Amino acid sequence: MTKLLSIFFTLFSFYTSLMAIDLEIDMGTGLFYTGAQGRIEYTDEGFAGSYSEIDLKNSGQFYIWGDFKSHIDYLPKLRLQYLKINTSGDSKLHLESADIPPEFQDLIDLFNDSSWESGLSHNIYDVYLYYEFFEEEAYPSVGIGGGIKSFDYAYNVELILPLQIGDRGDKSIPMLFLTSRYDIPSVQLGFEFESEVYIFGDSKLYDLRTKMDLMFEVDESTKAGFEIGYRESYYDLRGSDVETFKADMNYKGIYVGIVAAFK
Repeated sequence: MTKLLSIFFTLFSFYTSLMAIDLEIDMGTGLFYTGAQGRIEYTDEGFAGSYSEIDLKNSGQFYIWGDFKSHIDYLPKLRLQYLKINTSGDSKLHLESADIPPEFQDLIDLFNDSSWESGLSHNIYDVYLYYEFFEEEAYPSVGIGGGIKSFDYAYNVELILPLQIGDRGDKSIPMLFLTSRYDIPSVQLGFEFESEVYIFGDSKLYDLRTKMDLMFEVDESTKAGFEIGYRESYYDLRGSDVETFKADMNYKGIYVGIVAAFK
């Protein structure tokens, strides 16, 4: 995670230093209204084979993104993104352990038949370099590139006994980045689709976003407006890609934010 943050801020500093050489910046921030549904497995601390069924409440999750384009030949565009997930709700436990004496099995069955208050949080950072084609044409532009998705996680279940169920850690995974955009200049209306995909190894991840944005001219070099869209993120983490945290999680919902463009 530390290395990814270093790359994040190094690239940000490099591209912003190009502002004197005609750098274009698009930015947006807002709220992603999602909960969390899926399953988290435990693979250590005596509970191997156990898992939680997750159904956490919808709430507004903060996001921010920035797109940086220099007019230097062959220099790719830079996309930086951040999403904060912090949600809570009920988890239904399915505990198994060879280390628990038989006389405590009734207690384990009680845990397994009940729902428990739980929380899940992520900090998700994305760094992508990509090339965009057909930007000045009458049909949609197409962008392709790659980068890294890095996230930390913290999951916990509140039990009635001093028995703590949960895990925390971080992971960085290479991703393929694809984007397509179509603008209607006469009304300053734009439509965009983005996808980030990882299909290698034992894990599968994707992050899909489709949105509409409406811009208004502030002056000759600045535009501002708003965006509204739908986002779905799926994390299937397992096998050699992870150690103690295996998950099959889905986040989906609408997002709403404000956007600005500087040229």
